[in-house]
Amino acid sequence: MNSFELIEPTTWATVILAVATVFTCAWTLDALTHKELVKTEITDNELSTHRRILIASFLMEISLVCMFWFGALMLPFFIATFITRTVYEFIDELKFHTDRCSFYESLLHLVMWISVLTKTSAMFIWGFFFNYKGILDLPVVYYVWGILLFLSMSYVSYKEWNR
Repeated sequence: MNSFELIEPTTWATVILAVATVFTCAWTLDALTHKELVKTEITDNELSTHRRILIASFLMEISLVCMFWFGALMLPFFIATFITRTVYEFIDELKFHTDRCSFYESLLHLVMWISVLTKTSAMFIWGFFFNYKGILDLPVVYYVWGILLFLSMSYVSYKEWNR
């Protein structure tokens, strides 16, 4: 645990925002793939599963952010939403994507899984163990970057929800 204490807030923020950026780019490309597939291959059940993933992901992100104020009280909510989101991700991959996806789309999913799990892990460690110590002292560029990511993710979520 001592090694985590040595990590500067700017390092935590950079890692979180960088992998969130990678995720957002891969997710945007994946959403563009879905736009083409929705006309022929994506079923209502798959779209429903994608919506469940969006809801669980949103709730999980809220639990991570709320660790700033409520710390360990958010742990049960985080665990529940993390497991729920992960289960739906597995259902989506194994039931709908395994047979249909091209190598390109499978690669996008791989990048999305790795980046989102890296971001979630970093946010969990920084939030749960350190209550985001130093987050209020970050340079403004981090907040701008975070807001732009939030807006980008919100736009992609909106488009994916309405497919």
